[in-house]
Amino acid sequence: MIHPIQPFVQYLLVQPDIPYQSLDMKIFAGVPFLYFKLQDHSGQHALEVWLDKVIEGFTSGTIWTIQWLYIRSSSNGLVYKFSIRSPNQKSFCCGNQCPNCILFRD
Repeated sequence: MIHPIQPFVQYLLVQPDIPYQSLDMKIFAGVPFLYFKLQDHSGQHALEVWLDKVIEGFTSGTIWTIQWLYIRSSSNGLVYKFSIRSPNQKSFCCGNQCPNCILFRD
């Protein structure tokens, strides 16, 4: 079974001007962690600015958001926790006549 973050990781791998040498994904207890080994001329701030730009491009036109959190530095590079979030409100009608149905919105 494919983890929901894997399409995003594949998207990261084909982006131009990548500030990292290698990218590795590990999943612990269902939570994806990405390990970035930086290029010599790149720093943590440059990677994070680049991530924000790439995430914006990946999620534009969707209802999804991707959140990331810096965890630590390791021998493998910088470690970040990633999660894909969906909105808390209903975005479709299920046909059960719910009081918060989107059909009742103005």
